[in-house]
Amino acid sequence: MSGWDYSDENAKRLQRLYLTGDVKAQRAETIRQLDLSAGERVLDIGCGPGYLCESMAELVGPDGAVVGIDVSTDLIAFCNRQKAHAWISYAIGNATELGPSDASFDAVVCTQVAEYIPDVDRVLSETFRVLKPGGRTVFVATDWDAVVWHSDNRARMAAVMTAWEAHCAHPRLPRSMASRLIRCGFHLDGASVFPILNLRYDDEGYSKGLALGIRNFVSRTGDVSADDLEAWHGEFERLAAAGQYFFSTSRYIFRASRPAGAPA
Repeated sequence: MSGWDYSDENAKRLQRLYLTGDVKAQRAETIRQLDLSAGERVLDIGCGPGYLCESMAELVGPDGAVVGIDVSTDLIAFCNRQKAHAWISYAIGNATELGPSDASFDAVVCTQVAEYIPDVDRVLSETFRVLKPGGRTVFVATDWDAVVWHSDNRARMAAVMTAWEAHCAHPRLPRSMASRLIRCGFHLDGASVFPILNLRYDDEGYSKGLALGIRNFVSRTGDVSADDLEAWHGEFERLAAAGQYFFSTSRYIFRASRPAGAPA
C-alpha cells in the first residue's frame, strides 16, 4: 500500500495521534453517521489501534459483532491486547480481499485507509459484497491538497507537501469517491466535511503528530534536503511561540448503502 510505514514505531505514533482531541472528535462524528443499533454486525476496514471498534462495540452490544482488520501486525497485536469486549474480533486482513462471506455485515466503515490502496475500486466492490442488502457504509478520506499550513517559506512548504503525496496512492481521493461508489452499485446517501483547525502546536492537536509523520516519511524519500526538512519542521515551534501558528484540513465523509434488491 503505497510508501507507508507499518513498523512498530509508526504504529505507536499512530496510537498517539488517534488519541488527540481532533481525532477523537472525528471518530465521534464517524460513529454518529454510521447510526449503529444494538445487535448489528459491523466491519472496520483498516482498524488501526482499534479505538473506533471499541466505541462501536459499546453501541452494538453483545448481540452484535465488531470485526476489525488491518495490514499491520503490530496494530492488530495492540488491538488484541486492549480488547474490552468478547464480541470484538481483530485479524490481519487485506482490504481488497476481505475474508467474510457475502452479505454478512449491516455496516462497514473505512476511515483514512482507502486512499492508501492502489486498487481502491476493489475495496469498494469488496465492501459492497460483504454488506447485506440495505446495509450501509461510511468512507472517510483526506484531500491532501486541502491542507492549509502557515509558513514563512511557502516554496519550502510546497516542496515538503508535494514529497508527502507519495505516502499514499490517491492523495486526492475525495474528488472521485462519490462517482466511484455509484459505479460500484452503491446508492450515495450523503457527503459532508469534518474540519480540523489547530491554532496551537501541541500534543492535543492533530497537526503536531502529522508534522512528525511527514518529516519522517519525506526524510526517506530524499526529495527535500535534510536541512530544508529540519527547517520546515522546526518552524512550527517558532510560529507557535509567536502566536502565528495555523493549520487546517478537512476530512471528507461519504455515506452510501447497498440497495435492498441489489445482487452481489
